[in-house]
Amino acid sequence: GTIAAAENSQGVVGMAPQVDLLILKVLDSSGNGGYQNLISAINYALQWQGAEGQKVRILSMSLGGETDDSALHDAIVRATDSGVLVVCAAGNTGQVERQFPGGYNEVVGVGAVDLSKKLATFSTMNKEIDVVAPGVEIVSTYPDNRYAILSGTSMATPHVAGAAALIINQCEKDFERTLTEAEIYAQLCKRTSTLGYKKIKEGNGFLDLTVGYQNVLHPMEVETAVKQGEVAR
Repeated sequence: GTIAAAENSQGVVGMAPQVDLLILKVLDSSGNGGYQNLISAINYALQWQGAEGQKVRILSMSLGGETDDSALHDAIVRATDSGVLVVCAAGNTGQVERQFPGGYNEVVGVGAVDLSKKLATFSTMNKEIDVVAPGVEIVSTYPDNRYAILSGTSMATPHVAGAAALIINQCEKDFERTLTEAEIYAQLCKRTSTLGYKKIKEGNGFLDLTVGYQNVLHPMEVETAVKQGEVAR
């Protein structure tokens, strides 16, 4: 819902309401699951292709575990090497530590702030935090045709993933080419505002799509001399 809820004057609107989603289930009804499920889902996403040739550009993972698993790390590296931006929740321990896959350098590690842009007390801190986004008392869609208010870096993560979809769409129109994963990450970082916290808490800062584009104050003027009978082009 936070990524793609429809803009229909009902409930909430997602960050990128026209985005296409590929949903892969890796956790059970209690929110538990093993790394192998996650690895299999990543591999499936990288191989998937839609009827019109669509490919996955972003992986959004609102989950994490305490163990640094080499096979999971390898899957993450395969994804980023394939040009896919991987966005992961940092965790909800409120401590300075790493959870995985959010603690890997290759992913966009997401911490949480409240609606006053104050760091959430539960937001896990480490040197791999890249950005922070709203994650406290977030209203979103919920099973059984309901809405719910939830808190966690799991709520902040889809804000970033949805924003990344908008950035890809806009920047690839501007540059008229496909962006690499590193370029998408760079464009994401450009759209942040520092909140004054240590880097282990906020990384590059608060995700803000209103920053990052320079206003052209003095566009270049081209003077064309037109002789009688000629057409300026």
